[in-house]
Order: sequence, then C-alpha cells, then structure tokens
Amino acid sequence: MNDLVILSDASLRRYNTLGLNARAAVLYLPFSKEALIQAIRSTQGKKRILIGNGSNLLLAKEYYDDSYAFIVTSHADNLIIEGDEMIAEAGVSLNRLAWFCVEQSIDGYAFAEDIPGTVGGALIMNAGQFEYTIGMYVNWIDVYHTENETIKRIIPDADFFGYRRSQLEEHADIVLACSLKTPKGESMHSLEKILEYKRERYRKQPREFPNAGSVFKRPTKNNQTYYVWQLFEETGLRGFRIGDAEVSTKHPGFFVNRGHATPSDMLALINECKKRVQERFAIDLHLEWKVID
Repeated sequence: MNDLVILSDASLRRYNTLGLNARAAVLYLPFSKEALIQAIRSTQGKKRILIGNGSNLLLAKEYYDDSYAFIVTSHADNLIIEGDEMIAEAGVSLNRLAWFCVEQSIDGYAFAEDIPGTVGGALIMNAGQFEYTIGMYVNWIDVYHTENETIKRIIPDADFFGYRRSQLEEHADIVLACSLKTPKGESMHSLEKILEYKRERYRKQPREFPNAGSVFKRPTKNNQTYYVWQLFEETGLRGFRIGDAEVSTKHPGFFVNRGHATPSDMLALINECKKRVQERFAIDLHLEWKVID
C-alpha cells in the first residue's frame, strides 16, 4: 500500500470527536513518519491542519477549500522499545501508549489511557491530569521545522513544558516522534490505576454524546482561580442548547453534539456562554479547544 493516501472532497466527521460533518477539498493520510514528512513537504504554501485523534478541536467551517491541507497523523503510529527508551511516532494514541506500557511493565503512563489524543498533540499541550503529564517523561522530540524544511531534535529543558502548554506552541515545528522514559513498574498496579482513573472520568464526564473535552481553560481573576462548570452552574447554563450543540447536563464544562450540531451551532454556543459569564462575573473565558477557521 502507498504510505501516503490523498482523498478529495472528504468528510471530516470521523476525524473530530465532536462529530461535526465538515468537509475538506483535500485530505492527506500518511501511514508512516516518512509519509508524514512527504505530506508536509507537498503542502508548502497551504494552511496545514494536522489532526491526531481530533479531540480538543473545533471545525468552524462546513467546507474547507484547497487552500487548506488537512493531514491526519493517527496512522503514523509506530511504537517500539529501544534499550531503555520508548520511541513513539506522533500518531500513537495515548490509549495505546498506556496499554503498551502495561504489557511492558513500564510505570507512570496509566493517566494517559482515557485521554482522547495522540502523542503529537499531547506533547504540544503537555496533556495529563492533576498528578502526571506527558512532559515528565520526555527525553527528546524530533520535529519538522517548516521554516527551513529540516528535521531537528529537541532536548527539553526545565522550562519547556508548563501547565497545558509547551514551547512547541511557539514555533513552526511539527512533531514527528519522541523518546519517552521507561520507569520499571508492575503491570497489575498499572492496570488498577487505569481502572481507577477511567472510573472517575466516566463518573464525571459526558460519554453519551460526542464531545471534544473541556471547552474553556480555568480562568483567574484577582489571583483567584475559578472552575468553569461552577460559573456555568451559577449562570444557569447547564443544559443550555443552540441547535444540537448543548452545554452538558452531566458536566457543564463540556459541550456535546446531540446528533446534528453544525459548526455555527457550536460557535454560537461558545459566544453566548462567554457573554453571559462576562456579564455576570466580569470574567473572560479563553478556549482550550483549537478553532480551525
């Protein structure tokens, strides 16, 4: 099979966890790191949109013309052990990473099992939870530098990763692969941690409808941090709905697609929620989602 598949007039519904039925004039599906590099090089001059699992993402248009280049990285997903390090390509899902570590008796990655993303996206936003993040385990990151079309290796320093962010956000670099630490663990202990985290997320988060994770970052005002779901609760936004886009009744920090939500439904819901919170609390909300417009 050709390692790079190119589709025309392709539906993006399966490539975004909100399940929005946007379409792209051109869609690239690389099935290896080399094919990913080929796709990047062949789309120079276009607005590149790299999609891993499609979480944390809002497609704001119903149609993207050929000035856009959508590249799905989730098939470039080689994952191996080399000596005392684990080499993961950008498209490796965090779910697969966690189970691979269970099988290999590697400790520390149980937190990743229920995060709906890929290694590439996780490195950009330092994905994790209250106790662990992927940045804690990184040895090096190979990236494609789009400005001079070269591949370089980054050795992260102490300031490279922060809360839900990394310095990868600040540069024209595309993640190709990384090396992760392999602390020795015990498979049954890791399995128990996975089930513990999964049980807690299922208890709190909406799973019955498509969603893209937390919509807004936790805001701060006068050095005080606020929970978005509490602001929404006090503003009467739980269950508020525009079209088929809804503030989750289970957890107001999530927006869900009740079935046929459109990009304009989601954008309208975002703007109305921001407006009401600003009017009530004088707090500005900032998206955690990446908007593709």
